[in-house]
Amino acid sequence: MVFWTWFPLLVFALPNWTERVLFVLTSFAVTGIQHVQFCLNHFAADVYVGQPKGNDWFEKQTAGTIDIDCSPQMDWFFGGLQFQLEHHLFPRLPRCQLRNVSPIVQELCKKHNLPYKSVSFFEANRWTIRTLRTAAMQARGLLWEAVNTHG
Repeated sequence: MVFWTWFPLLVFALPNWTERVLFVLTSFAVTGIQHVQFCLNHFAADVYVGQPKGNDWFEKQTAGTIDIDCSPQMDWFFGGLQFQLEHHLFPRLPRCQLRNVSPIVQELCKKHNLPYKSVSFFEANRWTIRTLRTAAMQARGLLWEAVNTHG
């Protein structure tokens, strides 16, 4: 509610309709790209159900994130979010250093037999859509069960 009060006030403070429209389109485009990246890194990864088992923080991070495999020329586009596991392990590390840490993290995962998931942008989209579809089908099943059980 705060956003939808603040944002129109900000937009209408701009001097003309051209600037207002350009500002809205630009701000939604930029945040839309960031939203897609967050979804790809988190939605397709494993989710904890019930009580957490064990207390290995590193293991939980490797299971709950997916890295996006891309060339260094695309770092500007992803802004470091393509190295989600590295970001979760070293949250205060500057984004420009995440690519340098990635091989070390991969070796550590290999040494301890932990998954290191790094897929292409398109594969991450496929995984995310598959995960969302599975969740929707489970929700549909729960809804069907609730309606038929409780009338």
